[in-house]
Amino acid sequence: MPYNCCEITDNAFSEAEARSELKNYSRKGPPKQTRLILETIRSFDVKHADLLDIGGGIGAIHHELLEDVADAATHVDASSAYLKEAKAEAARRGHSQRVSFIHADFTDVAANLPKADIVTLDRVVCCYPDFRGLLKAAADHSRKVLALTYPREIWYLRIFLKAANFFQRLRNDPFRVFLHPIADMDALIKKEGFERVSMQRLFVWEMALYQRVGIDNQS
Repeated sequence: MPYNCCEITDNAFSEAEARSELKNYSRKGPPKQTRLILETIRSFDVKHADLLDIGGGIGAIHHELLEDVADAATHVDASSAYLKEAKAEAARRGHSQRVSFIHADFTDVAANLPKADIVTLDRVVCCYPDFRGLLKAAADHSRKVLALTYPREIWYLRIFLKAANFFQRLRNDPFRVFLHPIADMDALIKKEGFERVSMQRLFVWEMALYQRVGIDNQS
């Protein structure tokens, strides 16, 4: 990457924002696009899984899946503020001993991380300039399932994201949001040995879930 991802993410996402998101999660549950990931993973009836949550934020995915799908989770995030809140919530739920928290850009530490049955990237690809490197590393770490959400390629989001990035430049803030080509992301993941088995759309977000070719849903 052309810049320090952890430094930029720490500057872009404050502790106040992380606390606010955790408060909303505690009151309302996971946001809609996260619920799509959870519901689709649960439809596979996978049990006793290992989970790798890349850019997991406050940890909603592993907080939920450790209740019924996963035995252990690894949470990698470039934001120390979000990791702090995720750790606190894991402790409150009694999950601390089942989650490994890593403050890093995933692609920097991927070579040192074990593979997992399930790999998730919820609203992560859009914050990362090198989507190819990110998705290739994520796919390489998934034994069974890879699930991700990303902005839809639609006209109103193109306009909104261009405006958002314009104001980021005016503030000399290096953080950017990216609208990566969905067809290219899909082709890359399929080339890594996956098939897309679910795709659902919301107004802003699209959720795609991939299964490694040759894996039984019930395994």
